[in-house]
Parts: sequence; structure tokens; C-alpha cells
Amino acid sequence: MDQPRGRQRLEAIWALSVEKMKEVVRELQVTQDELHAAGDFFNRLGQSGMCRSLFDVALGMTSVEATGGADRGTRPCLEGPYHARHPDRAEGRLFDGPSPEGMPPLLLTGRVTCDDTGQPVANAELDFWQADSNGLYDRKGDHLRGRLRTDAQGRYALHTVLPNDYSEHDHDPIGELFRAMGRHNTRAAHIHLKASVEGQVLLTTQIFMSTSRFLDSDYVEGAVTEELTVGLEQDGAGGYVGRFDVQLAMAGAVVA
Repeated sequence: MDQPRGRQRLEAIWALSVEKMKEVVRELQVTQDELHAAGDFFNRLGQSGMCRSLFDVALGMTSVEATGGADRGTRPCLEGPYHARHPDRAEGRLFDGPSPEGMPPLLLTGRVTCDDTGQPVANAELDFWQADSNGLYDRKGDHLRGRLRTDAQGRYALHTVLPNDYSEHDHDPIGELFRAMGRHNTRAAHIHLKASVEGQVLLTTQIFMSTSRFLDSDYVEGAVTEELTVGLEQDGAGGYVGRFDVQLAMAGAVVA
């Protein structure tokens, strides 16, 4: 976007945002003391580096929907802050060696198809990352992170562990805000997914676990839907199995 058009768009966003906030101030009769308290909060929020996270929490899914990201194929969801360059996992295992002790294994299978033809998408790259069964991400290494590819029939099989719900804003201004409102700041257990074809990312989403206790109250507004929730069953050996099919909106996509 050129600089003049960028300035015009910024001015339009600012003007409409202020007008909408004026409506809130008038309707709720927000006092100057309350405005100043809000300003102090945003000062703390900025110093904590959590501004982007709060915008994602409150408005990220609205942006996805407003910009046409949820019109076709599997519903997109937020990328989140922890994506990285992940290793190839030819055998579909997100961990090295035996299944981590104390963490229920999870086998997630499915099929990737084109949303308008229903044809399988062979050799699609599926990039997964997730928290473990204690709700912790590996932020330095490749544990529970990896890329695999679909077979000729568009099928995949992911061997991982059952992710857990987690709360990571207990000690920052986002947690402070939610506590002030009497709300929790827990995310429902999920697995992140990016799906690419010939180098072009066609989907970024999150796959939610039916075992989660927070599906109805995940603190990211609008993230959890029935479509993105995988039904899990116990496998009789202490683990879980589930199926999550992916539909990619490929019409008009330009692949390398």
C-alpha cells in the first residue's frame, strides 16, 4: 500500500474507532477517572508486550471473518504467538522416542480435500504445533512440533499427545483485566495447524479437543466452534483417537 493511501486508511480507522468509543462513553457514562484508569492499564499492557495478544483475544476472529477468511473450506482460526520453523516428521510423530511419560498418546487422522471438488489433496504439507498434556509449549526446541505430508489419497496420521487446557496470562495485564471482570484466562486444549500446497499456505486454524473443560468459555472471542472441535475416544490403552478432516479452498489459489 502506498504511503498516502496508508495514511488515509489509518485516519479512517482512527476516526471510526474514536466515534464508536464515544458511543460507549455516552451510553455507559464513563467517568474521567475510569478513562484514566484505562489509560494506566494500557500503559502497563504496552510495557508488558501484550498489546498484540489482547487484540487477538478480543478482535482476531472478527478480523478473520470480516476479511473473508471464513467463507470457504475449513474454518480458519488464529495462528497464535508460538509458530516457528518446524522439522519434517516423515512418520507423523511430533516427538522423538517413546511417548512422553504421563501424557496420554493421541492418534489424530483425517483426509485433506479440495472444498469445491471434494478431490483428495495429495502431498499437502500439514504443519502442527501444540502444548503438551501439562498445557506447556516447547518454546526453544521442536518437541510436539513438526510437518508431515498427505499421501496420494490425501490422508494423514498424526501421532502426538493429548494437549491440555492452559492459562498463561496469570501474571500480566491481560490476566489482570480478566480477573477484574471475574473471568478466567484459560484456553481450551487445541492443536495448531497450517496447511500448505506447493509452498502456499491455504489454511491456518486450531483443532480443539472434545476433552477440554473450557470449550464453552475459551477466552479468545469466537475461536471455538463445533466445526473445529474433534471428537475423541479412548483407545483402551490409555490413549485417545480422533478424526479431523480438512477442506482447502483451492479455487483461485496461486501455487508455486
